[in-house]
Amino acid sequence: MGFSSRWCAWIRGIISSARASVLVNGAPTFEFKCCKGMRQGDPISPFLFVIVMEALSFLIFRACDLGIFKGVVLPNDGPSVSHLFFADDAIILGEWDKENIMNVVRIPRCFHACSGLHINFGKSNIFGLGVDDDSVEDMAGTIGCRAEKFPFKYLGLTVGANMNRINNWRPVYDIFERRLSLWKASLLSIGGRVTLIRSVLESLPSYFMSLYRAPVKVVEDLEGTIRKFLWGGTHGAKKLYWVAWDRVASPKKSGGLGLHKLKEVNLALLAKWCWRFKTEKENLWAKVVGAIHSGESAWDFLPSRKTIGGVWCNIASLLKKPIVENFLIRRFIRGEVGSGESIFFWLDPWLFDIPLKEKFPDLFKLALVKNCSVSDRISGDGLWLWKHDLEAESEKKEWIELSSALGSVSCSSGPDKWAWLGAGSENFSVAAVKKLIDGSKDFSNRFVLDWCSWVPLKCNIFVWRADLDRIPTVEALYRRGITVENPGCCFCDDGADSVSHLFTSCPFSLKLWEKITLWCRVTRFFIFSFRDLVEVHNHGTRSESEKKAIQGVIFTACWLLWKARNEARFSNKRRNVEELFCEVRSVSFVWFKYRRKRGLLDWGEWCRFMNM
Repeated sequence: MGFSSRWCAWIRGIISSARASVLVNGAPTFEFKCCKGMRQGDPISPFLFVIVMEALSFLIFRACDLGIFKGVVLPNDGPSVSHLFFADDAIILGEWDKENIMNVVRIPRCFHACSGLHINFGKSNIFGLGVDDDSVEDMAGTIGCRAEKFPFKYLGLTVGANMNRINNWRPVYDIFERRLSLWKASLLSIGGRVTLIRSVLESLPSYFMSLYRAPVKVVEDLEGTIRKFLWGGTHGAKKLYWVAWDRVASPKKSGGLGLHKLKEVNLALLAKWCWRFKTEKENLWAKVVGAIHSGESAWDFLPSRKTIGGVWCNIASLLKKPIVENFLIRRFIRGEVGSGESIFFWLDPWLFDIPLKEKFPDLFKLALVKNCSVSDRISGDGLWLWKHDLEAESEKKEWIELSSALGSVSCSSGPDKWAWLGAGSENFSVAAVKKLIDGSKDFSNRFVLDWCSWVPLKCNIFVWRADLDRIPTVEALYRRGITVENPGCCFCDDGADSVSHLFTSCPFSLKLWEKITLWCRVTRFFIFSFRDLVEVHNHGTRSESEKKAIQGVIFTACWLLWKARNEARFSNKRRNVEELFCEVRSVSFVWFKYRRKRGLLDWGEWCRFMNM
């Protein structure tokens, strides 16, 4: 391939200088040299493999140029596709002809003669589109490979399947079930379950959802599994869902728990194809989509032919629906004219927030060339080809307005660019689309909890639930049709077992808050509701670090007070205020010291509440 002898000697030295050993019953044997071949896991192996596959790609291109092999020629002056490579996976596409297929077999043989790398046809498959099964079987026997049918799996995705059918999403269901079988909801705290959902469960369907539009039933089933796991349910038992999913699946800064709705995730992941189609027009996939879906009936920002169907039509149909209020995705993408050669004059939004075909519909109907570029209209010969002369008043009015708008437009020698107008980022990203969707919702009537960074997630979630009155107190269970014996407060045996009484009115809790105020050296606070309790650290003239320390102490005390309530109710284990206060001080010390990362902090300073 034209590499110098010195470079080849370097690569040969890297490959032959490595040493390895074999583990026998867990113990390594003697070391031996690896004199040839690429080792799996070696950082240089992918690089070398790509170089080798480039040679095979060149052979196929050369065979196409000489007419020896005929690939798939796309309509509308589209590209000819002969092969697709991904690392060590190769797909070769061509016309169904015996001589054409035999030439496909001969090309790898030539590659084997040149490189010494042999392709195992026994592990290869052959597919036929519009070909009967017997012909595919006969050709497979001639070549020595296996005959397969559509659909099939490639790179983890199903190719050729109708992804609008729920059965074809079974792999995602299976992944959820296998992953959840490794974890028992009852063995994890709610903070652990939220962390697992964020890092694992919400990410599992992303690979499928980044290409396929998920059916409504699939989204409902997967979100149902997530909700059940969040609230501690299993396959055999179902728990109460204490907070509505709309509240849970919203950002923390909007009063939610920070989870995501899978439908919105699916929309954001598919929106990137709209951006990529406009910014990567020279890529092969964009040329293929443009060639297949362009035509007289596809004059739109994203061309699509419904008669063809497939993945792209599903993506285009989804993105043609409003994503924020009544705005489409194209409302937040605008072309910035450079040379004007890659931006469509009528179809793309570049002069206004909407395409010119929508701004001037009567002129668009009259235009003979609807897929012209901006440079064709601005830098061209200035001739406008109409079906007939401008006669109607609406046509003349639109022409005057369009001419006035184009008066200040000129093309340059620079490239055309696309700008993201949505919130969240200067450039387009999936996260920016998510922020755009979240920003369109009205959360003004919600209280937003200030989460404490140095207490565990389970404590923050408990305080968040308690503020919403969504913890299993006797009063909350009664509202849900569940009756409990001994409905009174287990601390004072006088008041009701409710959030308001347990944390703000019970004499037991009031004594605990009094001890905490004396310890933290704050003015004795008066609380009338749980919300007053979680915001008490904001009052006064203390420093920000001291306020954060007081906030964490309050959250810790609420958590331990609830644990003491459960021990008294279910285990008949009653504690006095002094014992609970000592536990609050010791537990909060450990969390503050090792989670706040404030450096050295001894127990004496914490007891005096100094150097916070």
